[in-house]
Amino acid sequence: MLDKIDFAKYLPQMIEDIQGLVRIPSIRDDQAATSEAPYGPEVRKALAFMHGLGERDGMRVGDVYPYTVHIEPQNSGSKQRVDIVSHIDVVPVGASSNWTKEPFGAEIIDDRMYGRGTSDMKRNAILTYYAAKILQDYQVPLKNNIRIVIGSDEESDMTDIPQYVIKEGAPDFAITPDGQFPLQIGEKGATTWNYAGELNLNTIIKSIVGGAGANVVASEATFIIEGTPNPGLEAYAKDKGWSIAIQEDNGDTKMTVYGISAHASTPEVGDSAITRGFEIIANNYHDAFADKWTRLFRLYDGSGFGIARDHQIMGPLTINQGVIEKTEEGHISFTIDVRYPANITEPELTAAFTKEFPDIPFVKSFDTPPILSDVNLPANQLLLNTFHQHFPDHPIEPIISGGVSYSKVMPNCVSFGMNFQHDAHVAHQADEYIEMDTLEALLKLYTDAFIQLGQADQLR
Repeated sequence: MLDKIDFAKYLPQMIEDIQGLVRIPSIRDDQAATSEAPYGPEVRKALAFMHGLGERDGMRVGDVYPYTVHIEPQNSGSKQRVDIVSHIDVVPVGASSNWTKEPFGAEIIDDRMYGRGTSDMKRNAILTYYAAKILQDYQVPLKNNIRIVIGSDEESDMTDIPQYVIKEGAPDFAITPDGQFPLQIGEKGATTWNYAGELNLNTIIKSIVGGAGANVVASEATFIIEGTPNPGLEAYAKDKGWSIAIQEDNGDTKMTVYGISAHASTPEVGDSAITRGFEIIANNYHDAFADKWTRLFRLYDGSGFGIARDHQIMGPLTINQGVIEKTEEGHISFTIDVRYPANITEPELTAAFTKEFPDIPFVKSFDTPPILSDVNLPANQLLLNTFHQHFPDHPIEPIISGGVSYSKVMPNCVSFGMNFQHDAHVAHQADEYIEMDTLEALLKLYTDAFIQLGQADQLR
């Protein structure tokens, strides 16, 4: 069947549609949210963009308004439902000084398209949509219903897909193209703690603003420190090879620290501007606040709290202190994001944090336990085999992710691509990009996988 499909003819319009979606700055904006746009107008605009593609191409289009859009080929079957779920919301841009390309320009330079959301995951949403469109265009026989589901709150609280499941019911099987090949059959647990209260520590740090999100390693943080600039601050940063900017501010010191952004599930590939700043201060002043933050958060493995763990299958625990704000009056708010394997529990983590912050109230805005799918499910084996046929030189062993994808909230869901294990980690980073020369091969892979899933007699 695949040899009858002219994949190349789809690429120009598909690339144009990826660019159109990337150019929408679909960052969640609670201040501008309305009942019709619960995550803000730009997120709603991106969701409407996908709705428009389905109508343009004569697909079946539905909504769980205003949370999700779902799109199906007209020739989809009805025996079993397979959902392919992507998201069109993106994390904030972060420090603009770290970008060398326009964050929402979707520029193509040297066979790469740059922009926030290119990799995570607007390419994925558009490409899987085109794979479904090909099923319709070529009238591929389908026993099962292949449905593209587009969500809008994956990067924050994932409150969108539960609304979809309530209305549409659980699929018989689902994939999200939001991970690594060949197949992610499980994910670590993930919990986010949001603290807000009064800081009871002696400190020369008058105020702090840093971080773009709980699930992002901070790329920029600004500290106001009592007193005029200390030459030791710049000297320490220079010795470490870190970028900072220092100026006098009404008799105090304004220090802006730059870090390396990364996804919170892989903090080791980044370096937090927040914890860099605390380390610089701790090594130049006897400051209880800076000392404590450096001890607790500078290492990303949780050892500062005594919660470091490693798991033979699921890998190590990771911790990210993603956002912080402290006022001159002593009020502090901050987030802690932890990705944890099966050999530690959320109550154990909460107890460790409560021991260190007994007087600061917190709420958990996100809390999901570890998940693991049976690799021997027929649908999982089908995906592994299909991937191996298209990319025989790549590893075929299923993996566990430290990330949080829609697998956590969509029933019967695993993560299938679109990143290869050797790919650079560019999600949530400055100058995020996709490789243009991979698009046709990926389109062939997903089209084939959808044909196999659409014709399968048994999925689970």
